[in-house]
Amino acid sequence: MLQENKQKADYGQDVPGLVRDKFLRGAILAVLGVFMRRWAKSRQNTTKRLISLLGLATLVISTFSALEGLALILGSRVGKMWIRDSLLDGLHLRGNETVLDVGCGHGVLLIGAAKRLPQGKAVGIDRWSQVDQGSNSRTVTLNNAQVEGVADRVEVHDGDMRELPFTNDSFDAVIASVAIHNIESRDGRQQAIREIVRVLKPGGKIALMDIFYINEYLETLQANGMQNVRVSGRNFWYYPPGRTVTASKK
Repeated sequence: MLQENKQKADYGQDVPGLVRDKFLRGAILAVLGVFMRRWAKSRQNTTKRLISLLGLATLVISTFSALEGLALILGSRVGKMWIRDSLLDGLHLRGNETVLDVGCGHGVLLIGAAKRLPQGKAVGIDRWSQVDQGSNSRTVTLNNAQVEGVADRVEVHDGDMRELPFTNDSFDAVIASVAIHNIESRDGRQQAIREIVRVLKPGGKIALMDIFYINEYLETLQANGMQNVRVSGRNFWYYPPGRTVTASKK
């Protein structure tokens, strides 16, 4: 009797270092706050009230820090899936397109697209930063594609989104999720947007979800001749809340 394969895809944790810091800061502040509140009991009235209030404020800050850490985990593990589905729904894919995921990471968006492309192809590109996602590598992404049953329609490249290794007008759609903001310079982000426009086919669509610089993306898309450029409201399924800019090419 064949044993059922129970292996699950691992889409990783976004900004694992920041999550760790949030919980560590929360724990340290909680200990400090409790200590201050207890120490205040042995002080004189005026000093007692001041130290007690400072201890209470420290406990409040520690709680917010821990809640931020929890929000980062939930956004990465749960909210990102909802955002993926919403973003892909907006593309209205027929199933035979070639879609590029810029900064694909572990492949949550890339593989989500591949599942909607039975006669198409989902192509991902990434520099595999270990800061933005823990254990980030093309091997993990390809393994996720295998586990999800779409390895035959997923292709992964090593590369920089500011210099995409593809010819002009190669893709029916280009997508990205919480990726472009990792480029530190404005010029670099604008170059990435120009590259996305360059490799998009006429009539193709763009959908870029991010937590920062959305208005900058909008302006760059408009400056490069894109049509129907729109920005969504904030999506609170992810932390910090992000927005999505969409556009189409003439």
